[in-house]
Amino acid sequence: TLETVNPKVIKAEYAVRGDVVLRAMEMDKQLAQGTLFPFKEIIPCNIGNPQVLGQKPLSWIRQNLSIVSNPDLLSAPQIHEIYPSDVIERSKHLLKNIPGGTGAYSASQGIPVVRESVAKYIEDRDGVGPSDPNSIFLTNGASVAVDFLFWTMLHSEKDGVMIPIPQYPLYDAMITLHNASAVGYYLDSRENHWIMNLQEMQQKLDQARAKGIRVGSLVVINPGNPTGQVLSLDDMVKVVKFCEQNKMLLIADEVYQENVYAEGKVFHSFRKVVKEMNSDLELISMHSLSKGFLGECGLRGGYMELYNIDTKVQEQILKVASINLCSNSIGQVATELSVNPPKPGEPSYELYQQEKSQILDSLKRKASSIHQALNEMENITCNYVEGAMYAFAEVKFSEKAQQKAQEEGMQVDKFYVMKALEETGVVLVPGSGFGQKPGRFHFRITALPSEEKLSSLLKDFKHFNQRFHQK
Repeated sequence: TLETVNPKVIKAEYAVRGDVVLRAMEMDKQLAQGTLFPFKEIIPCNIGNPQVLGQKPLSWIRQNLSIVSNPDLLSAPQIHEIYPSDVIERSKHLLKNIPGGTGAYSASQGIPVVRESVAKYIEDRDGVGPSDPNSIFLTNGASVAVDFLFWTMLHSEKDGVMIPIPQYPLYDAMITLHNASAVGYYLDSRENHWIMNLQEMQQKLDQARAKGIRVGSLVVINPGNPTGQVLSLDDMVKVVKFCEQNKMLLIADEVYQENVYAEGKVFHSFRKVVKEMNSDLELISMHSLSKGFLGECGLRGGYMELYNIDTKVQEQILKVASINLCSNSIGQVATELSVNPPKPGEPSYELYQQEKSQILDSLKRKASSIHQALNEMENITCNYVEGAMYAFAEVKFSEKAQQKAQEEGMQVDKFYVMKALEETGVVLVPGSGFGQKPGRFHFRITALPSEEKLSSLLKDFKHFNQRFHQK
């Protein structure tokens, strides 16, 4: 019964798939049964799930996966008519180095040949020296990496993790499930940008430690989710110094590193910054197949790299990974293909670059369109979408709207997005699901629908917003 369920599970919340999404699923079924609504379809802008909104998978990844999953294809007489030669050679290379094939358990830390490719990717990306394959853990997406870390780090409610507010709700939910304490630090909104406030961070850290909470780690999401900011090199140096001074592990969520749109903005990894500062800061960085231009959410692939982590601690993280046996082999193979794409001159290179550019160029245009459209709407302001896949817009509500929401038993931002769903079919996430400053209200929207559909969606949403504020 509900009374016997772990209270931490009941307390944990994950707004990205919360009540609004449940209502959307119900309405989607009703649409399929012929129920009439003021719209023709449900558009899920609540989650970074590109392929459900029409993004096509990259040919390079799917071609290789088809062979690795079904090696008998290599014996087909027409194999060279169907697949480019570099796809065939890569698939053979992977099959040769995956004991038992994709249907067998792999090493708990991940398939060695994949970890080697990840380490080479990190080395080439950062240009500050080699990465050790033995420091790489392959995981079922970045979410599982967070779970492994928290199992290893967190003991009780007296253990704290600093997380940004607004934050990706996974962190708050995971901290709750692990019976620990989330110590939120607010991001500032200034001159149409989201920025980190080191003074605010120090204040929140000192307050938590004064209460006896052992705050041992800091989470930074760069590029930001839900806020879309891309950290400057100067800010990253300050974050490293903050962690050094306060003796904290830095957890770098870098799953959107390919998604940078703003002019003058460049992604830098925290590993590169720590290395260039000659720092001995403990750092754990994460990446994922689900984001960037790949959008392979369902394959559940990703990795974390441990840097300056004590070997005895790494052994304990490996123990946690071992209890879970291993991450899925298909996700691991897809991770190898993502970090080791075709090279210039190889048969698949031009198509790969074309597909990659089309996706990223479109995301950049859509990020700009969302920013511009939302800022033209009544009572809505939206900071620049510098990167990632989302806009986090602020809405000002009247006392009347807040009173009505209270009567409905909802926070006003949730009431607003629920009404938006019922009138337009668009699924948004209320800002309260990510955390926000008291008295401020937001919603998150993805930049993932097709450009044509997004344009239509924003027009419908503008009319909804106008009607809402006129009531």
